[in-house]
Amino acid sequence: MRNLWYNFIRIYVKIGLFFLFKKMSVYGKENIPKKGAVIFIGNHQNALIDALVVPTTNNRSIHFLTRASAFKIAIVSKILRSLNMIPVFRIRDGVRIIEKNIAVFEQCIEILKQEKAIQIFAEGEHHLRRRVLPLKKGFARIILSTLQKYPDLNIYIVPIGINYDSHLNFPSSTSVYYGKPIIANQFIDLKNPDYKFTEITNQVSIALKNLTLHVKDSVNYEEIIVKLEALNVDYLDPFEANELVENIETTPSITQVKKGKINWFAPIHFLAKLNSIFPLLIWEYIKPNIKDVVFTNTYRFALITTLFPLFYLIQAAIVYYFFNWKIAVIYLFSCILLGFISAKTMTVSQ
Repeated sequence: MRNLWYNFIRIYVKIGLFFLFKKMSVYGKENIPKKGAVIFIGNHQNALIDALVVPTTNNRSIHFLTRASAFKIAIVSKILRSLNMIPVFRIRDGVRIIEKNIAVFEQCIEILKQEKAIQIFAEGEHHLRRRVLPLKKGFARIILSTLQKYPDLNIYIVPIGINYDSHLNFPSSTSVYYGKPIIANQFIDLKNPDYKFTEITNQVSIALKNLTLHVKDSVNYEEIIVKLEALNVDYLDPFEANELVENIETTPSITQVKKGKINWFAPIHFLAKLNSIFPLLIWEYIKPNIKDVVFTNTYRFALITTLFPLFYLIQAAIVYYFFNWKIAVIYLFSCILLGFISAKTMTVSQ
């Protein structure tokens, strides 16, 4: 029953992401082990959206380490736990509370022992910078603890580069790159463990930096981004983007006058907005009040999967009341079609 619920939610989330993104490309799925203990580690630049992208682009049933603050409300906590989410506590949550992470580690150990999958964002925080932050050691501690208890278990790390052409705007596009699996066992010395975990964190960090754009120079970061965009960088292609960064000093800037393109779907976009006027007004109210802008697409996704379909169903019910069920169904289908065309043909905007 639990797997049925998990798979149902995964399908529903996948539909929501379909309408959130203009384009979603996935590469390297052949690198995902079909069996065995796996830890998925990705970069973290788009809050909850990152966590949703991974389980909807591969077939493994995944357990997620999620910030404990999301579990404060009892009913929400119950729902999150039913979806394989595990609360993890941070220093800011209080010194005593961190002791609860011992139980979290034990739970992760048993999940890996059962040769299941765990998803971790090892940077430890979300951000908007197109670079990989230094990795936290939590995932390495879980691996060491698991192998100390089950030394014959093989644990694979699958690095994931999650790339966005725009982190905040709509409709953005994303590309997900699954890297080659890293056998974690080879970096763990059970007899004389390195508690700094230098080698394994470096190995995973290097893999992530290859799978997403990594602007190493933090001092001149803004200048480099400006120049990259002047060179029409493709953020969805990390290999090309990283090569461009490597040669940024010797690459001449391109001065191009962008020609205005006629979007022949503009009337449909207008009709779609008019048909969705109330949810859009609510969004316009919510957007300026989002305290952490990294959550912009998270809130947008939440509305796409709840308020918008609810609004269309209510309108369809009104149409049914005044006409008949056939016209109501046609109207509901038209709403879905308008949303599809808009998401896939609009130019990126706020």
